[in-house]
Amino acid sequence: MKTKIFFIAAMTAMLLTCQTMQAQLKYGVHAAGNLETQAALGQLWNNVDLYQGFLVGGFLEYNAGNKLSFQTELNYQKKGAKITLTADGIESVERKEFNYVSVPLLIKAKIHDPGLSDNCDLSFFTGPYIGFLTSASSNIKTGKITTSVDMDNLAEKTDWGIVFGGGVSYKLANGGAIIVELRYEMGLSKVNKQDPDLRNKGMGLTIGYRF
Repeated sequence: MKTKIFFIAAMTAMLLTCQTMQAQLKYGVHAAGNLETQAALGQLWNNVDLYQGFLVGGFLEYNAGNKLSFQTELNYQKKGAKITLTADGIESVERKEFNYVSVPLLIKAKIHDPGLSDNCDLSFFTGPYIGFLTSASSNIKTGKITTSVDMDNLAEKTDWGIVFGGGVSYKLANGGAIIVELRYEMGLSKVNKQDPDLRNKGMGLTIGYRF
């Protein structure tokens, strides 16, 4: 009899925990247009032309209270750098493209600003990320001639660093939310074996939907 009571109590506790976790766990999708460059460690940016990259992926957010949450993401990202050189009156443009599957782990502080709508919340977040290289290439355009070079053997297989950012979420009547964020990614690991001083740096505007 005691065993049955214990089993029923354990099952009840497990079901309640699952329901609580489900209420606290949200998921969504997002995409971003990014401005990318590659700069030395310690530099926030590099004084070169900006490379246009992007991000697309999904996220899971666990609410640890009304003002704190933890978020992990699985993203596909295009990073890189654009370099323009002129020699003997001829312009050459090199675009280095590095593609990654990245996994950030973020801690988010949420603030409700009285000046905003009741459906709006502000958030500020930071945390580490790690990226796994899927491909790397260099495209050099000189005049009307474009030369492509595979850089897979010259690129480091992983990229890691820190994400900073903030955003606003607007709650919808169906329980979902539209999220707009501005984020900066500061790479801390070298990405190019030929130039070990360079790290990925990027800033982007992210738009997402949380279910």
